[in-house]
Amino acid sequence: MIPGFMRPGRAADLDALVELWRDEVRAGRRDSVPLEADLRRLIAHFDWEARARFIEGDGQGIAGAILVSSRPTPRGTVARLDPAAAGTNGEGAMHELVRWGLQLSRASGATMVQVWVGPGHKEVLRRLGLEMTRPWWRMDRSLTAELPPSTPVAGYHLQDGLSLPHGIWADMHNRTFADHWSFTARSEGELMHGKSPELCLMAVATGTGERAGLTLCQLETYAGDRRLQPVGMVSSVGTLPEHRRRGLATWMVTEGLHRLRAAGAREASLYVDGLSQTRAFDVYRKLGFELAFEAEVWEATFP
Repeated sequence: MIPGFMRPGRAADLDALVELWRDEVRAGRRDSVPLEADLRRLIAHFDWEARARFIEGDGQGIAGAILVSSRPTPRGTVARLDPAAAGTNGEGAMHELVRWGLQLSRASGATMVQVWVGPGHKEVLRRLGLEMTRPWWRMDRSLTAELPPSTPVAGYHLQDGLSLPHGIWADMHNRTFADHWSFTARSEGELMHGKSPELCLMAVATGTGERAGLTLCQLETYAGDRRLQPVGMVSSVGTLPEHRRRGLATWMVTEGLHRLRAAGAREASLYVDGLSQTRAFDVYRKLGFELAFEAEVWEATFP
Protein backbone atom coordinates (compact mmCIF):
# COMPACT_ATOMS: atom_id res chain seq x y z
CA MET A 1 0.00 0.00 0.00
CA ILE A 2 1.10 3.60 -0.64
CA PRO A 3 2.00 5.51 2.59
CA GLY A 4 -0.61 8.18 3.30
CA PHE A 5 -3.23 6.47 1.13
CA MET A 6 -6.73 6.42 2.69
CA ARG A 7 -8.73 3.28 1.97
CA PRO A 8 -11.89 1.53 3.21
CA GLY A 9 -11.55 -0.60 6.30
CA ARG A 10 -11.86 -4.34 6.58
CA ALA A 11 -12.28 -6.71 9.51
CA ALA A 12 -8.69 -7.89 9.10
CA ASP A 13 -7.55 -4.39 10.14
CA LEU A 14 -8.67 -4.93 13.72
CA ASP A 15 -5.27 -5.97 15.11
CA ALA A 16 -3.57 -2.92 13.56
CA LEU A 17 -6.37 -0.68 14.85
CA VAL A 18 -5.97 -2.01 18.40
CA GLU A 19 -2.22 -1.34 18.23
CA LEU A 20 -2.91 2.23 17.07
CA TRP A 21 -5.30 2.70 19.99
CA ARG A 22 -2.65 1.35 22.37
CA ASP A 23 -0.17 3.89 21.00
CA GLU A 24 -2.69 6.62 21.74
CA VAL A 25 -3.18 5.34 25.30
CA ARG A 26 0.58 5.36 25.88
CA ALA A 27 0.78 8.91 24.49
CA GLY A 28 -2.07 10.14 26.72
CA ARG A 29 -4.46 10.82 23.81
CA ARG A 30 -6.94 8.01 24.65
CA ASP A 31 -8.01 6.71 28.04
CA SER A 32 -8.26 2.99 27.22
CA VAL A 33 -8.58 0.32 24.54
CA PRO A 34 -12.02 -1.36 24.28
CA LEU A 35 -12.47 -4.73 25.94
CA GLU A 36 -11.90 -7.89 23.90
CA ALA A 37 -15.60 -8.85 24.15
CA ASP A 38 -16.61 -5.46 22.77
CA LEU A 39 -14.11 -5.84 19.94
CA ARG A 40 -15.58 -9.23 19.02
CA ARG A 41 -19.03 -7.65 18.78
CA LEU A 42 -17.52 -4.91 16.63
CA ILE A 43 -16.19 -7.47 14.16
CA ALA A 44 -19.54 -9.25 13.98
CA HIS A 45 -21.81 -6.27 13.36
CA PHE A 46 -19.72 -3.39 12.01
CA ASP A 47 -19.79 -2.48 8.30
CA TRP A 48 -16.06 -1.89 7.89
CA GLU A 49 -16.09 -1.00 4.21
CA ALA A 50 -18.81 1.61 4.50
CA ARG A 51 -18.08 3.06 7.96
CA ALA A 52 -14.30 2.87 8.43
CA ARG A 53 -11.31 4.43 6.74
CA PHE A 54 -7.62 3.66 7.29
CA ILE A 55 -4.51 5.60 6.32
CA GLU A 56 -1.49 3.50 5.49
CA GLY A 57 1.74 4.14 7.40
CA ASP A 58 5.23 4.30 5.91
CA GLY A 59 6.29 1.06 7.62
CA GLN A 60 4.48 -1.57 9.64
CA GLY A 61 1.03 -0.64 10.92
CA ILE A 62 -1.28 2.23 10.05
CA ALA A 63 -0.98 6.00 10.41
CA GLY A 64 -4.62 6.68 11.15
CA ALA A 65 -8.14 5.28 11.29
CA ILE A 66 -11.70 6.38 11.88
CA LEU A 67 -14.87 4.45 12.77
CA VAL A 68 -18.30 6.01 12.27
CA SER A 69 -21.38 4.83 14.16
CA SER A 70 -24.83 6.34 14.61
CA ARG A 71 -27.86 6.15 16.87
CA PRO A 72 -31.43 7.44 16.67
CA THR A 73 -32.43 10.13 19.18
CA PRO A 74 -35.46 12.40 19.63
CA ARG A 75 -33.36 15.07 17.87
CA GLY A 76 -32.72 12.86 14.84
CA THR A 77 -29.80 10.60 13.98
CA VAL A 78 -26.59 11.42 15.83
CA ALA A 79 -23.35 10.16 14.28
CA ARG A 80 -20.29 9.48 16.41
CA LEU A 81 -16.78 9.66 14.98
CA ASP A 82 -13.90 7.83 16.64
CA PRO A 83 -10.66 8.97 14.95
CA ALA A 84 -7.09 8.04 15.81
CA ALA A 85 -3.82 9.13 14.24
CA ALA A 86 -0.10 8.70 14.88
CA GLY A 87 3.24 9.50 13.31
CA THR A 88 4.88 12.70 12.14
CA ASN A 89 1.83 13.78 10.15
CA GLY A 90 -0.74 12.85 12.77
CA GLU A 91 -2.64 16.12 12.55
CA GLY A 92 -2.83 15.91 8.77
CA ALA A 93 -4.20 12.38 9.02
CA MET A 94 -6.68 13.48 11.70
CA HIS A 95 -7.93 16.26 9.42
CA GLU A 96 -8.53 13.93 6.47
CA LEU A 97 -10.19 11.24 8.57
CA VAL A 98 -12.59 13.57 10.38
CA ARG A 99 -13.43 15.38 7.15
CA TRP A 100 -14.38 12.04 5.58
CA GLY A 101 -16.46 11.14 8.66
CA LEU A 102 -18.33 14.44 8.49
CA GLN A 103 -19.08 13.96 4.79
CA LEU A 104 -20.34 10.40 5.36
CA SER A 105 -22.51 11.48 8.30
CA ARG A 106 -24.13 14.30 6.33
CA ALA A 107 -24.75 12.05 3.33
CA SER A 108 -26.28 9.40 5.62
CA GLY A 109 -28.85 11.86 6.98
CA ALA A 110 -27.38 12.58 10.41
CA THR A 111 -28.60 15.76 12.07
CA MET A 112 -25.62 15.99 14.41
CA VAL A 113 -22.07 14.66 14.61
CA GLN A 114 -20.12 14.09 17.81
CA VAL A 115 -16.36 13.55 17.84
CA TRP A 116 -14.98 12.08 21.09
CA VAL A 117 -11.23 12.59 21.33
CA GLY A 118 -8.43 13.05 23.81
CA PRO A 119 -6.68 16.41 24.19
CA GLY A 120 -4.56 18.07 21.52
CA HIS A 121 -6.77 18.25 18.42
CA LYS A 122 -8.63 21.55 18.84
CA GLU A 123 -7.06 23.38 15.89
CA VAL A 124 -7.89 20.57 13.45
CA LEU A 125 -11.44 20.19 14.70
CA ARG A 126 -12.15 23.92 14.71
CA ARG A 127 -10.96 24.22 11.11
CA LEU A 128 -13.50 21.55 10.17
CA GLY A 129 -16.35 23.56 11.75
CA LEU A 130 -16.72 21.59 14.99
CA GLU A 131 -17.22 23.18 18.40
CA MET A 132 -16.17 21.70 21.74
CA THR A 133 -19.33 21.25 23.80
CA ARG A 134 -18.08 19.65 27.01
CA PRO A 135 -15.34 17.70 28.77
CA TRP A 136 -15.98 14.03 29.55
CA TRP A 137 -14.08 12.78 32.59
CA ARG A 138 -12.80 9.43 33.72
CA MET A 139 -12.34 9.39 37.48
CA ASP A 140 -10.36 6.67 39.29
CA ARG A 141 -9.73 5.59 42.86
CA SER A 142 -7.78 2.78 44.49
CA LEU A 143 -9.63 -0.14 46.02
CA THR A 144 -6.59 -1.26 47.98
CA ALA A 145 -6.92 1.76 50.30
CA GLU A 146 -9.59 2.14 52.97
CA LEU A 147 -13.10 2.64 51.59
CA PRO A 148 -15.78 4.92 53.04
CA PRO A 149 -18.50 3.01 54.90
CA SER A 150 -21.65 1.94 53.08
CA THR A 151 -24.14 3.97 55.11
CA PRO A 152 -27.87 3.30 54.54
CA VAL A 153 -30.28 6.14 53.78
CA ALA A 154 -33.32 6.23 56.05
CA GLY A 155 -36.49 5.06 54.34
CA TYR A 156 -34.71 3.02 51.67
CA HIS A 157 -33.05 -0.34 51.21
CA LEU A 158 -30.81 -1.80 48.51
CA GLN A 159 -31.54 -4.85 46.41
CA ASP A 160 -29.30 -6.48 43.84
CA GLY A 161 -29.92 -8.48 40.69
CA LEU A 162 -30.11 -11.72 42.68
CA SER A 163 -33.34 -10.60 44.37
CA LEU A 164 -34.97 -8.48 41.66
CA PRO A 165 -36.89 -9.68 38.58
CA HIS A 166 -35.29 -9.60 35.14
CA GLY A 167 -36.30 -6.95 32.64
CA ILE A 168 -36.58 -3.94 34.99
CA TRP A 169 -33.14 -2.39 34.67
CA ALA A 170 -33.37 -0.58 31.33
CA ASP A 171 -36.66 1.08 32.28
CA MET A 172 -35.14 2.42 35.51
CA HIS A 173 -31.94 3.48 33.71
CA ASN A 174 -33.86 5.34 31.02
CA ARG A 175 -36.08 7.12 33.53
CA THR A 176 -33.20 8.23 35.74
CA PHE A 177 -31.11 9.51 32.82
CA ALA A 178 -33.91 11.06 30.73
CA ASP A 179 -32.96 14.61 31.77
CA HIS A 180 -29.20 14.13 31.27
CA TRP A 181 -27.16 15.54 28.40
CA SER A 182 -27.17 13.47 25.20
CA PHE A 183 -29.52 10.84 26.65
CA THR A 184 -30.31 7.81 24.51
CA ALA A 185 -32.67 5.07 25.67
CA ARG A 186 -31.00 1.69 26.23
CA SER A 187 -32.47 -1.77 25.80
CA GLU A 188 -32.31 -4.41 28.54
CA GLY A 189 -29.94 -6.62 26.57
CA GLU A 190 -27.61 -3.76 25.69
CA LEU A 191 -27.48 -2.40 29.24
CA MET A 192 -27.13 -5.65 31.17
CA HIS A 193 -24.95 -7.73 28.85
CA GLY A 194 -22.22 -9.53 30.79
CA LYS A 195 -23.05 -7.96 34.16
CA SER A 196 -22.99 -10.01 37.36
CA PRO A 197 -26.31 -9.68 39.23
CA GLU A 198 -24.66 -9.18 42.63
CA LEU A 199 -22.92 -6.06 41.28
CA CYS A 200 -26.15 -4.46 40.03
CA LEU A 201 -27.86 -2.43 42.76
CA MET A 202 -31.21 -0.71 43.02
CA ALA A 203 -32.43 1.62 45.78
CA VAL A 204 -36.02 0.91 46.82
CA ALA A 205 -38.31 2.99 49.05
CA THR A 206 -39.01 0.73 52.03
CA GLY A 207 -42.55 1.89 52.72
CA THR A 208 -43.94 1.86 49.18
CA GLY A 209 -41.61 -0.48 47.30
CA GLU A 210 -41.03 2.25 44.72
CA ARG A 211 -37.73 1.89 42.87
CA ALA A 212 -35.71 5.08 43.25
CA GLY A 213 -32.31 4.64 41.61
CA LEU A 214 -29.68 2.24 40.36
CA THR A 215 -25.94 1.66 40.15
CA LEU A 216 -24.44 -0.89 37.77
CA CYS A 217 -20.92 -2.23 38.27
CA GLN A 218 -18.74 -4.82 36.56
CA LEU A 219 -15.21 -6.20 36.58
CA GLU A 220 -13.13 -5.43 33.49
CA THR A 221 -9.53 -6.14 32.47
CA TYR A 222 -7.72 -3.74 30.14
CA ALA A 223 -4.52 -4.83 28.40
CA GLY A 224 -1.64 -2.35 28.46
CA ASP A 225 -3.42 -0.11 30.94
CA ARG A 226 -1.77 1.84 33.76
CA ARG A 227 -4.51 0.99 36.24
CA LEU A 228 -4.20 -1.98 38.58
CA GLN A 229 -6.15 -4.88 37.09
CA PRO A 230 -8.89 -5.93 37.16
CA VAL A 231 -10.72 -2.61 37.18
CA GLY A 232 -14.08 -2.21 38.90
CA MET A 233 -16.20 -0.12 36.54
CA VAL A 234 -19.12 1.87 37.94
CA SER A 235 -20.94 2.23 34.64
CA SER A 236 -24.29 3.78 35.57
CA VAL A 237 -25.35 5.84 38.59
CA GLY A 238 -28.86 7.27 38.34
CA THR A 239 -31.59 8.47 40.70
CA LEU A 240 -35.13 9.50 39.81
CA PRO A 241 -35.61 13.28 40.21
CA GLU A 242 -38.06 12.96 43.11
CA HIS A 243 -35.52 10.90 45.09
CA ARG A 244 -32.43 13.06 44.51
CA ARG A 245 -30.47 15.02 47.14
CA ARG A 246 -31.02 12.34 49.78
CA GLY A 247 -27.67 10.56 49.59
CA LEU A 248 -28.79 7.58 47.53
CA ALA A 249 -26.05 7.95 44.91
CA THR A 250 -23.39 8.06 47.63
CA TRP A 251 -24.80 4.95 49.28
CA MET A 252 -25.18 2.97 46.05
CA VAL A 253 -21.70 3.82 44.76
CA THR A 254 -20.08 3.09 48.12
CA GLU A 255 -21.82 -0.27 48.36
CA GLY A 256 -20.78 -0.97 44.77
CA LEU A 257 -17.15 -0.23 45.61
CA HIS A 258 -17.19 -2.66 48.54
CA ARG A 259 -18.69 -5.36 46.33
CA LEU A 260 -16.22 -4.71 43.52
CA ARG A 261 -13.30 -5.05 45.92
CA ALA A 262 -14.73 -8.30 47.30
CA ALA A 263 -15.00 -9.55 43.70
CA GLY A 264 -11.28 -8.89 43.15
CA ALA A 265 -11.08 -5.36 41.70
CA ARG A 266 -7.98 -3.40 42.68
CA GLU A 267 -8.98 -0.04 41.24
CA ALA A 268 -12.30 1.59 40.36
CA SER A 269 -13.22 3.89 37.49
CA LEU A 270 -16.30 5.76 36.34
CA TYR A 271 -17.18 8.29 33.66
CA VAL A 272 -18.99 11.56 34.29
CA ASP A 273 -20.04 14.63 32.35
CA GLY A 274 -17.61 17.41 33.26
CA LEU A 275 -20.50 19.91 33.02
CA SER A 276 -23.01 17.79 34.94
CA GLN A 277 -25.89 19.97 36.16
CA THR A 278 -26.23 17.77 39.24
CA ARG A 279 -22.46 18.11 39.89
CA ALA A 280 -22.20 14.34 40.25
CA PHE A 281 -18.42 14.67 40.19
CA ASP A 282 -18.55 16.34 43.63
CA VAL A 283 -20.10 13.17 45.07
CA TYR A 284 -17.41 11.05 43.47
CA ARG A 285 -14.59 13.27 44.78
CA LYS A 286 -15.94 12.87 48.30
CA LEU A 287 -15.75 9.11 47.78
CA GLY A 288 -12.06 9.31 46.88
CA PHE A 289 -12.24 9.48 43.09
CA GLU A 290 -9.83 11.77 41.26
CA LEU A 291 -9.77 13.02 37.68
CA ALA A 292 -7.62 10.60 35.65
CA PHE A 293 -8.41 11.48 32.01
CA GLU A 294 -10.30 14.29 30.31
CA ALA A 295 -11.74 13.57 26.89
CA GLU A 296 -13.36 16.23 24.74
CA VAL A 297 -16.73 16.09 22.98
CA TRP A 298 -16.88 18.15 19.78
CA GLU A 299 -20.09 18.64 17.80
CA ALA A 300 -21.39 19.88 14.48
CA THR A 301 -25.02 20.11 13.38
CA PHE A 302 -26.40 19.79 9.88
CA PRO A 303 -29.39 21.92 8.76
